[in-house]
Amino acid sequence: MDIILVASVLIAIFLLGALISAGNERQRRAIDGIREQAESWAAQDILLKREKLARQTSVGDPRAWLDTLAAQSLGSSPRLLSVSVWKKDDLLALVGVCTDGRRLVFTPVPRARLLKALKMRGVLASASGTLLGDKPHKIPFWELSVVTSGAFFDIEAGQVWLSLIGEPLVSARLTMYEVPGAGRRA
Repeated sequence: MDIILVASVLIAIFLLGALISAGNERQRRAIDGIREQAESWAAQDILLKREKLARQTSVGDPRAWLDTLAAQSLGSSPRLLSVSVWKKDDLLALVGVCTDGRRLVFTPVPRARLLKALKMRGVLASASGTLLGDKPHKIPFWELSVVTSGAFFDIEAGQVWLSLIGEPLVSARLTMYEVPGAGRRA
């Protein structure tokens, strides 16, 4: 009799825990949805307010613009020495080399897709190093958009992308990765 009572109490506790977990997961999804909606609303609000000034926006020096953009996210200027284009298959990126040896990679490719593409390159790619180094999933990154990088980000990013790559930027977002220099760890 005691065993049946203990078993039923344990089952009730496990069921209660499962219900709480399911409720927490549902709440997390709802909060994520609200966050995405708020970010979308903020972006649309910024786009509407800046329309008048957008026609006058232009980027004179793409390297200086990238340096300023990176400084906003990193907290200090990375002092870019050069910027080059990296292209593999349908993946495009701008790679900036900093004075301290680290590289900043700017790409419109979503993080999950880029990591998957780099992982699919196989053992030979990891032997020679990839765009994001030996452990791309550990590289710090920042999502850049009109919400995080200024009201004219998409216009200026499009101008820089067209100037350096020669193709229009297909996204209003960029992801910036900070790849440490040789001998440094991510």
